[in-house]
Amino acid sequence: MATPAVPVPVPSTFARRLREDVAHAREHVLLTALLGSPFLPRVVRRLLLNAAGAHAESAPGVGFSLTGDPRNLSVARGVYFNRATTIEAIAPVSIGANAAIGMQVLIMTSHHAIDADGRWSDTATGRPVVIEDRVWIGGRATILPGAHIEHDVVVAAGAVVTGRLLAHGVYAGVPAKRIRDLAGADPATDRTATA
Repeated sequence: MATPAVPVPVPSTFARRLREDVAHAREHVLLTALLGSPFLPRVVRRLLLNAAGAHAESAPGVGFSLTGDPRNLSVARGVYFNRATTIEAIAPVSIGANAAIGMQVLIMTSHHAIDADGRWSDTATGRPVVIEDRVWIGGRATILPGAHIEHDVVVAAGAVVTGRLLAHGVYAGVPAKRIRDLAGADPATDRTATA
């Protein structure tokens, strides 16, 4: 006589990982494959972004990728996204009016804490990113969690922004530092800052 089969319990970690993988796949299809599709007109991409929960008055460009919670993304009118912008919206991301986001710009909101012994946490925590009006971010720049870019700023291609960039300036380097004032800068009120 054969021994009856005993159901093998599915480990909770397996079930959790399976749910995460399915959620990531669904997120990828909607927030990357569709939103970044060159076959969809910009107006449709904007409508899809808003349907996902974002507040977008401007459309993402071809190759756009969004991870995290779309409800954390706010894009004002007149924003231009070049190809392959990636936004991670674990925490709020706000992009002001008439900003220009260059090719392959990466905007991140999450980080992993490191304890006194140098061990990193596998749980991501988020810090908001603010990009004010009339900011131009050059290609392949990286905007890190907690960054705040004030109005009328140019961020050079390849720069890494880690903190606050003050208004009316050009910033470049790793980390980004103010290298020049722009017209409209008032030395009495605009301080030189590093990021």
